[in-house]
Amino acid sequence: MFHYVQKNKIAESAVMGTMVVALCGEVFPVTRSPKPGSPVCPECKRIFDSLDPGKQS
Repeated sequence: MFHYVQKNKIAESAVMGTMVVALCGEVFPVTRSPKPGSPVCPECKRIFDSLDPGKQS
């Protein structure tokens, strides 16, 4: 299952192995890129959909 995280943290985590925090609160290192059709965390999606469109990144 894939989670939504801050876009500017993805590359750093993938290269350096640093931890990221998903919108749902889960903490993990980025290890894979999502592929089209991959399942998305329902809590992350709910939170993302409720954000102001100008603040989604």
